[in-house]
Amino acid sequence: MSSYDDERPDWREIDRRKDRSRHMGRSEQGQKKEGPKNRWQAGRVKEALGRLFMGEKGTVEHDKQYRRVHSSYGSERFLTEVKKYIEKYGLPDDVSTLILILDTRGQDIIFQSLEKIKAIYDVLSTRQKEDVKRKLSIMSLTDKSREIRLKAEEVMRGLG
Repeated sequence: MSSYDDERPDWREIDRRKDRSRHMGRSEQGQKKEGPKNRWQAGRVKEALGRLFMGEKGTVEHDKQYRRVHSSYGSERFLTEVKKYIEKYGLPDDVSTLILILDTRGQDIIFQSLEKIKAIYDVLSTRQKEDVKRKLSIMSLTDKSREIRLKAEEVMRGLG
């Protein structure tokens, strides 16, 4: 019985053999595997950096005014909210808000929005392009102002 005990490795030796296993790569030895990164925190950092590079349009005040424009759509406050937004931040960058702005009664604002839509049209998705063409088609047929109808038709022809 004593010969068996002498040949049997102790637990320390067994652990050393595991560390020298061929199944474990050399670079992995002695290093702990890094756990999964906190994706939520990484997303927040990415969002914060994006907002930093947006300048004025990345602020909380911008978000509030942007929501006011959308929430006032269809009311009498809509034109004043749009004017406040444009005065402080310029025209919005997203096409959905630009399409909303086309429903204001301010001719100069509509013309500016049409020019902005024409400028960003090439980078829009297929669905957004269809929405823009549909809105311009409706404007060119039904708007009360002859100048706006002609401008909408001109922009629509220029888009293809």
